[in-house]
Amino acid sequence: MLASRGCVGRGRVRPRAGLLLVTSFLALGGCDITKITANGTSELFRRAAPGFEQHWDYELAGEAMPSNIMQMEGLLRVVPENEIIIMNAVRLYISYGYGWIEDRVEQLQAENDYAAAEEQMDRAKYMYLRARDLAKHYIALEHEGFDEAYAGGLEEFEAWLQEEFEDEEDVDGLFWAGYAWGSYINASKDDMVAVADLPFAEALVKRSVELDPEYFHGAGLTFLAVVATSAPGADLDAAEPMWERALEATERKNLIVLVNMARTYAVRRQDRELYVSLLREVLEAGDIAPEMRLTNMVAKRRAERYLRQVDQRIPPQ
Repeated sequence: MLASRGCVGRGRVRPRAGLLLVTSFLALGGCDITKITANGTSELFRRAAPGFEQHWDYELAGEAMPSNIMQMEGLLRVVPENEIIIMNAVRLYISYGYGWIEDRVEQLQAENDYAAAEEQMDRAKYMYLRARDLAKHYIALEHEGFDEAYAGGLEEFEAWLQEEFEDEEDVDGLFWAGYAWGSYINASKDDMVAVADLPFAEALVKRSVELDPEYFHGAGLTFLAVVATSAPGADLDAAEPMWERALEATERKNLIVLVNMARTYAVRRQDRELYVSLLREVLEAGDIAPEMRLTNMVAKRRAERYLRQVDQRIPPQ
């Protein structure tokens, strides 16, 4: 059993045991060298990931992402149950979809090239769907019953989440599955079948926030605030403290929070002063959080564009 787990493990083998295990496997002749190499590579990716997130060149990072995605997909053919590789792939798909493809969509829309924008949005949808399916696979490695709970309706799904997920270590799968699903729905607003699933995506993120509200720089809090603000007939008074909580949790250093608050909450309020203030705060912020440098560069690109569009989004009185 020990040898079997080492061959097809999920990226969690203790480093000190690694050499002994590999030597034993080779001696026994019962292990796939390719799987050993792939599993070892996953730990390298985990340790190297912060270097990518702290990179300073938006264009270079965007050019690198497709090859990184393809590399993850190739590794998943070899070790489909490696949790580190699965999660790397999930985050890459979502990051590339939101930070680069949807950025291009907005550029094309601003140029009135709606046909090209739709083509790019279709690409983003695929990225988000693939990320959601991979995140579901990640969850299924430890927790059975996702599809059955979903088929039983929202109440049964929420009960399953409460029963199955009780530890902070569960947050990865919960958050990214919900975030990917929600991103797909946001990109598919004309598809009522897709939109009908929003409560399920929201339930996943809610459970992740219950377990760790500050996970991934408060991204779950921001997601829930966006959903609460964007819903038809939204209670904006109820949404306001959700935004305040997200800002407080991130100390206003995650600039994506401010951009999304401007794009959704300030626009729904038609509060031009708040809209401009939030976006200027983003643009005037320096390198305030090196661990979020690339994310904040994405936020600054959005803020610059949205500030130019202020008259379209909130007409002057």
